[in-house]
Amino acid sequence: MSESPASVSARRGLRGDRISGVVFVLIALWVAWENRAFPLGSLAAPGPGYMPLLLALALGAFGLLVALRGGASPLLNTIEWTEARRGIALLIACGIAVFVLERIGYRLTMIALLAFLLGVVERKRPLPAALVALGFAFISYFLFATLLKVQLPSGPWGF
Repeated sequence: MSESPASVSARRGLRGDRISGVVFVLIALWVAWENRAFPLGSLAAPGPGYMPLLLALALGAFGLLVALRGGASPLLNTIEWTEARRGIALLIACGIAVFVLERIGYRLTMIALLAFLLGVVERKRPLPAALVALGFAFISYFLFATLLKVQLPSGPWGF
């Protein structure tokens, strides 16, 4: 017996993993293209473009692997987007954090971002959410700014 046209088209529809894999490959190609501005250097003395190119190649390879092997994932039109609101809230919160980072400084931005994500999005209890937000902000600032000497924005209040 041959398969009905409906079952064949259902098997061949767009699948979530295949779309994700193609998106990763496109991002990798874009990063590799933009990386042209930086010198690669050599294996013994890598330049500033060396590591981004390696990461783009790895992302492209894994994206291609996901796209080629993603036949078992559900069809895109059958996926229920139950976590869409959380994902959108996370993207908006991170976007806002990007814009306020220079204005209010690293520590205050991280405290506000983590307090929002843990307290509002994840609905954790206020005290643990505040402690995690404060702890992460100050410990990560100490690690990067003090120990590793990475310049992080301080904001107008030096905080």
